[in-house]
Amino acid sequence: LLLAACGSKSDTEIASGTVTDPDTGEKTDYKVTTDGDQGNISIKTEDGEMQFGSGAANARLPDGFTPYPGSKMTGGFTASGKDGRGGMASFEAPGKAEDVIAHFRKQAEAAGLTVKTEVKAGETLMIGAERPDDSKSGVQITATQDGDKVTGSVSYGMGG
Repeated sequence: LLLAACGSKSDTEIASGTVTDPDTGEKTDYKVTTDGDQGNISIKTEDGEMQFGSGAANARLPDGFTPYPGSKMTGGFTASGKDGRGGMASFEAPGKAEDVIAHFRKQAEAAGLTVKTEVKAGETLMIGAERPDDSKSGVQITATQDGDKVTGSVSYGMGG
C-alpha cells in the first residue's frame, strides 16, 4: 500500500512503516510527521484511512460547514472507509456559545439535517442533528463558554 503524505511539504517524517496484524495478516501502513510545532499521524489500511493531529490542517469540518467567524481551528481527525466518513474538528472562538451553536445549527439545517438533541449543562451547549433518511449521517456540536471565548468541537459521521 502506498501511504499518502499528510500535512505540508515542510513536514519532517519522524517514523513510518508497515505493521502486520498477527491474527489476520492484514497490513497497515503508518506515517508520523511534524512541522516543528504540530504532529500528524496517518494510518491507511485496505478498508480506509485515518489522519489526526493538532492544528488547522487536521480540523476538517463536514461538507457544507464552515468555521465560526473569527475562530481558530485547533485540531482533529478524519477517517474514511467503505461505510462512509467521519471526523472531529476542535476550535476556539471569540464570542458567546449561543452564537456558535446558532451558526452551526443553521448550517446543519441547510445540509438537510434535523436537530434532534439539545443539551445545556452549566456553561456547555450541545446540539445533535441527523439526516432523517440516513441513520449513519449526523453531526454533534459542542460549545463551552470560557470567559469571553468559546471552546468546542464538531463531530460528524456521514454514511457511505
